Amino acid sequence: MKGLLQVLAVMVGFLIASGEIARRIGDAHFIPLAFGDLAVAAALFFAAWRARNHSAAILAGAWGIFSGQVLVKLIVSLDYVIHDIPKVRPVFYSVILSLMLLLGLWACWTASRLVDQKLAAAKATK
Repeated sequence: MKGLLQVLAVMVGFLIASGEIARRIGDAHFIPLAFGDLAVAAALFFAAWRARNHSAAILAGAWGIFSGQVLVKLIVSLDYVIHDIPKVRPVFYSVILSLMLLLGLWACWTASRLVDQKLAAAKATK
């Protein structure tokens, strides 16, 4: 299961980074606007790399950071939907963000379960 979380972390990190670069390329404010998404992508890449030889705790942390960022974006997007503020396809964007949040929460929960199982196994061997 840890391998699946690592592969998902790399895939989602790549999609976030490439999507943000494609969206912001050529913008004079590229760095400040893309910093949050690129930082989350870097956290997912780092967690996938470090989890190879270490605990899944770092994966839980990275997926928690991802989930927090997606939650913030979802709240902003839902504000457009609730108050009927003009925006291009706010309902579609909100649905996609909701699915991303579910993925992030599932991955965070699964990684946390892996850490708990490893701790329980370590206690049982003592």
